[in-house]
Amino acid sequence: MSAHLVRDIRYAVRQLVKAPAFTIVAVATLALGIGATTAIFSVVNGVLLQPLPYPQPDKLVRVHEVVPQYGLFSVAPANFLDWRQQNQVFERIAAYSPTSATLLRDSGPERIQGMLVSWDLFQTLGAAPALGSSFSADQDTPGANDVVVISDAMWRQEFGGDRGIVGRAVNLNGTPVTVVGVMPPGFYFPNRTAQFWRPIALNPANASRGGHFLGVVARMKPGIDVHRAEAEMQGIAERLAREYPDNSAGESARVVLLQDQVVGAIRPALLTLFAAVGFVVLIACANVANLLLVRAAVREKEIAIRTALGANRRRLVAQVLAESLVLAIAGGALGLGVAYLGLPAIMTVSAGSIPRAADVAIDGHVLLFVAGASVATGLLFGLAPAWQSGRAGIGAVLKEGGRSSTAAGSRWIRSGLLVVEVALSIILLTGAALLLRSFDRLTNVAPGFNPNGVLAWRVSLPQKQYADDAHVTNFYDALLDKLEAQPGVRSAGLVQTLPMQGDYVLAFDIRGRAPALPNQGPSANYRAVSPGYFTALGVPLLKGRGFTRSDRSGSRSVAIVDQAFVEKYFPNEDPIGQGVHMGNGHKEFFDVVGVVGSIHYAGLDAVPAPTMYVPIAQDTFSNIWVVERTDGDAASLASATREIVRQIDPLLATYSMMPLTEVVNESVAPRRFSMLLLGLFAGIALFLAAVGLYGVVAYSVQQRTREIGLRMAIGASPGDVLKLIVGGAMKLALAGVILGLAGAAAFARLASTLLFEVTPSDPASYLATSAVLFAVAMLACYAPTRRAMRVDPTTALQAE
Repeated sequence: MSAHLVRDIRYAVRQLVKAPAFTIVAVATLALGIGATTAIFSVVNGVLLQPLPYPQPDKLVRVHEVVPQYGLFSVAPANFLDWRQQNQVFERIAAYSPTSATLLRDSGPERIQGMLVSWDLFQTLGAAPALGSSFSADQDTPGANDVVVISDAMWRQEFGGDRGIVGRAVNLNGTPVTVVGVMPPGFYFPNRTAQFWRPIALNPANASRGGHFLGVVARMKPGIDVHRAEAEMQGIAERLAREYPDNSAGESARVVLLQDQVVGAIRPALLTLFAAVGFVVLIACANVANLLLVRAAVREKEIAIRTALGANRRRLVAQVLAESLVLAIAGGALGLGVAYLGLPAIMTVSAGSIPRAADVAIDGHVLLFVAGASVATGLLFGLAPAWQSGRAGIGAVLKEGGRSSTAAGSRWIRSGLLVVEVALSIILLTGAALLLRSFDRLTNVAPGFNPNGVLAWRVSLPQKQYADDAHVTNFYDALLDKLEAQPGVRSAGLVQTLPMQGDYVLAFDIRGRAPALPNQGPSANYRAVSPGYFTALGVPLLKGRGFTRSDRSGSRSVAIVDQAFVEKYFPNEDPIGQGVHMGNGHKEFFDVVGVVGSIHYAGLDAVPAPTMYVPIAQDTFSNIWVVERTDGDAASLASATREIVRQIDPLLATYSMMPLTEVVNESVAPRRFSMLLLGLFAGIALFLAAVGLYGVVAYSVQQRTREIGLRMAIGASPGDVLKLIVGGAMKLALAGVILGLAGAAAFARLASTLLFEVTPSDPASYLATSAVLFAVAMLACYAPTRRAMRVDPTTALQAE
């Protein structure tokens, strides 16, 4: 560090200490901008920029099937096995499918989440157990897969970190399985909810090409990129489609980087927020630059005299820049604290909508970002004051009677900075207004059911104890009888997948119509439900009848369809009595006996898909959701519900228990996250713009006191003064609004993927934000304008 730089920094610190009010305001403004930017950068860094925690993560890809009716789809087991044998672009290719299991402990049963995986998944990812070993190929076969690898978290929480766990048997779903390995801390796949992995044990002899349920991950060979891998996989998939037209006609494949698969959905929202918080920093810089310009104007006499005495202008500029950098570094340090305190709040607001949230932290990359951002902002807001310093010579200062200069150049720079502040504020305000209107539209969408007063929870029946449909159905009946006998419970029902958690799509044929070609026929969402499901959710029966307890296996196969199904497939026919053949292990047609209202199963922002329902007693599922409706608080049913399940089967665990309103809220969490943060940044921007406008107007009034006094002495009224001051300020605000509206249109197009039923050019949003900005500008002008209107002409002239 040069001696000149050290002296400049010391001098800057002394000058800032002498002006504590200025220093506090400037540092606080920068801390707000840099802190907000750092917090969002921490999220962007952890989610988008940091590689996945596997060796050479840029070589890991997800491989999807592309099915003509549905687009990107899960993979059929037989197709996966063929991909494994025929591809030449992957070192390894592995399959996985989510599962869960009941872990029997001394304190009672607990449901844990896990994955069924092909034996070489860990080798594909490049991960090895910290204890024991991973799976072998002979363990990935039917009947030999009674082994398990557990996560580090499960090892510590459930087994106390016992290093002797390898080789011991644990009870999962009532069956002993042997622990062969423990993964290292920090390992997860495909997400952090998976606590164990077991071999999937696909049987090549009866692997299906019609059932699609596998996720597929692969590691590309050296020299292979995504495009080449996708080209080969498309060729293999299309060849299989021609070879097996009954199940795979028209199918293809898609290859995407694993990182893109994990974070692709949240990327637009995070980049939009990062752009937005960048505007906040620019507004903060403009504010501090204005403060420094005012400070330079006040010190202009001093600087001019120093120049006359031989001071080098380069040295003067360096001193002003040193002062700017000291402010920026102090603001950056305080901003880091703001980010540290604000990051947990951002994670809370995200409500689980951010993937890789556990990887978000203030780490070395973030510290480097803060350092770089601090220096960059210091240079940015220091350039104008540095350029302005020393411009007026000693003659100009003396002509002003020794007073600080009000040179037109300085005024134009301050005015220009204010226009930029207002423009950036309008951009953020408009974006926030668009998201707010979108969120309002979204939350006012009728979901097709009433979630209020409904408790939802899950239970899974182990195959060993519930080996056939009769045992499963008997459990359903006993459970529903006891639940509906509870005081305050109006109705209870079962469904294999809750609303707001995606569609489960099946192709079908309609009786009397020619069967469609493979992968070209009609399809619809599918749900197996109990008779009380529609009543528990408040779904209206529009026509025909609902299900009854007599609709069981062995009786007439019946179905209920929703209004969207009728409108698409029976627009001019009576659906009652029609027959639907939906496969899924059933050879017979299901007779349509009723029509119900449509439900938004895939989310409030998705159009309700045509849906068909069958009695759960005619298509049993061992993993089910239970819904209970009460007139009171849904959460109040939890304790009694758990006791009922224990009475029926003490080895069963209830899990994922929550009011159904939480399910609906979680479905809109990503949009709520974007709206709240952009709204927060817009509020900060508006506040900073108001402060900046206040400062410019107040300084203008101070510098024009003699002019205002003279005007009032020759007859100007307070109203004339009001027009003079407010008119000038509002002209700047108007220029900023016009410039900002143009920028807002571009920003809105960037954020268009976050909008729902609101166009990027929504007039109401633009008008509302303009009105808010003008109202705030008027308020910011109020105090300095009142001072100007109260100027005593005699006092003002005598002061001159």
